Amino acid sequence: MLVVFDSIREWRERSVWRRADFKPLSNWPFRASVDPIFEGLHIARTALSPGVAIRDREMVRDGDDSFWLLISQSCLEIEHLGCDLRLGRGDATLTHLCETGSFSSGRHFGYIGVLLPSSAIAGRGVRLDGGLMRYLPRQSDALQLLRGYIQTLENSKIRPCGETRETICRHVIDLVALAVASDRAIGESSLSAVAAAHLNAALDHVAARFWDPELSVAAVARQVGISPRYLQRLLVTAGPSFTARVTELRLQRALTLLTKPRDNKRPISDIAFEAGFTDISHFNRLFRSRFGDTPRGVRGLG
Repeated sequence: MLVVFDSIREWRERSVWRRADFKPLSNWPFRASVDPIFEGLHIARTALSPGVAIRDREMVRDGDDSFWLLISQSCLEIEHLGCDLRLGRGDATLTHLCETGSFSSGRHFGYIGVLLPSSAIAGRGVRLDGGLMRYLPRQSDALQLLRGYIQTLENSKIRPCGETRETICRHVIDLVALAVASDRAIGESSLSAVAAAHLNAALDHVAARFWDPELSVAAVARQVGISPRYLQRLLVTAGPSFTARVTELRLQRALTLLTKPRDNKRPISDIAFEAGFTDISHFNRLFRSRFGDTPRGVRGLG
């Protein structure tokens, strides 16, 4: 749930970059918002008024040795470990909370932060030290996979727990490791995370475009940047086939439209076409098989 802060003190106490100070530009009142995405790794989308966020020598005495990945949603200036970086929208870099640093902007700015506790990283057998303050361009394949995975988490609006939560943590850590150390050989765990990111991106595209009669395995694979054969294999591991997923989404869309009062006078054929069907007879058969009644009968019940 989105949280809005009008007090620097309150934001400092609850910010993802814990116990960081903030100095707003003198002519701008302070305002910040934090929208949590995944609590397992404190992934959140943050927006701030113009100014400088600082973690100084006094603050690093808290003993927090977590890594923190910052994915910029605007233009940001980063100072950390004696290095300066300028990030554009979609670019990213990795920082270490046990070291001082700052990030700033002369305009309202936003970012997505991913907090990575050292204990969780050690458990994955990966090292992130070599990737600190490395410029990660938005065009990076690994970073795009990570951003897509986070976008899927943000769109899902669920709070995973137990084994699902642990799986998501593993995938995010492996994708971060892959993004910040792109010259490292990809291990088995990273391959698993990459596969999950590709699958999530494909399913998101299907959910957004199921109504398009031209949607196909080849079209989705091209959008995601993988081969159709590889996508088919990924879908097999996830359960329903491509055709079954698309058909179910189209039928659910048709059912929704048929039971809406405002669409009561629309021809059933128009509703079928809007849902993505091109053959009315085929649509009628599928609909009756799925819902146990004809489209006309369901409309009458509504």
